[in-house]
Amino acid sequence: MALEIEEHPVESLSSGPKLCVKNFVWSEHEWPLINHDDFADGDDIPTISLEGNLSGKPCQDYDKVCQVMLNELFDLPMDQKLKGARSTSLPLGYCASNPEYGQNLPWAEILQLLQSPQQVVAFARKVFGDQHQPFSNAMVKYMQALDKLGMKIFEMLAHGMGLPDDFFTKNFEEKEATMIRVNRYPPCPLPEKCLGVGSHSDPHTLTILLQDDVGGLQVLKSDNQWIGIRPVPNSFVINIGDTLEAWTNGRLRSVVHRAVVNKEKHRLSVAYFLSPATSAIIDCPPQLIESSTNLRKYVSFTWGEFRKELLTQKEVVGKTALNRYLISP
Repeated sequence: MALEIEEHPVESLSSGPKLCVKNFVWSEHEWPLINHDDFADGDDIPTISLEGNLSGKPCQDYDKVCQVMLNELFDLPMDQKLKGARSTSLPLGYCASNPEYGQNLPWAEILQLLQSPQQVVAFARKVFGDQHQPFSNAMVKYMQALDKLGMKIFEMLAHGMGLPDDFFTKNFEEKEATMIRVNRYPPCPLPEKCLGVGSHSDPHTLTILLQDDVGGLQVLKSDNQWIGIRPVPNSFVINIGDTLEAWTNGRLRSVVHRAVVNKEKHRLSVAYFLSPATSAIIDCPPQLIESSTNLRKYVSFTWGEFRKELLTQKEVVGKTALNRYLISP
């Protein structure tokens, strides 16, 4: 039966040559052993309210509008979505899966855009024509709201570690690499062999993730066991990125995670990746080097160097990118 399913065509993820389910089957060691909605009560991540620490309009209105607009985008006919496909004039944009990987294809439709009102409008015009304003306005306002939230989180993290409040934020005045990635995972006839996104850690500094109520985000624990992250209404998942782990000498640690899929429901996730200026030097301050060992765990590097190396890799598995900067004991 499974072999028969693997021959089924996948129209929703075929933007060029027609793909079949077998094109999306991952290597056997990556096959998930727990379902998208398997949640253990003892594994719930901490929930932190920032209501008393934020000024101005909260993000709830923006994220609801954003989810509606994004689902409307993905519901469009393929030929209309492909008007906003990645190209030389629009390096980021829409794509159905990532067929250039050749193998281990993600079971997902993907939209990537920089934190740039100009790029958002350029994409929206290609897809929606003169009727682009509802989509482009919602996306721009949403990203601006998330950027303010990210700066507040950076200030709080710095303050909590005894650093100047602007230790991180002063490196984020330029937004050339900060971006949003939207994944919509269609129902999958073979979820036990496919993945929406493979295991990886985020190379950026901080990720603010909005997910719907379907479930599918899973995290690898220190004992190499995967656990499901239960969706919490009106909340964001905050991921520490590899850059922030190196910046804090491992005091804050990035997490390896993946997205699994299911047979019945679409799932939407919206990840906002905050990255510093290209010239920002990722170097741990002396205050965060443990006095007992006086050991620095990572060599210093610029975000531009790290990003350039990332762009040469088709696929990042686990923490392979960050581990190249570890200092051998």
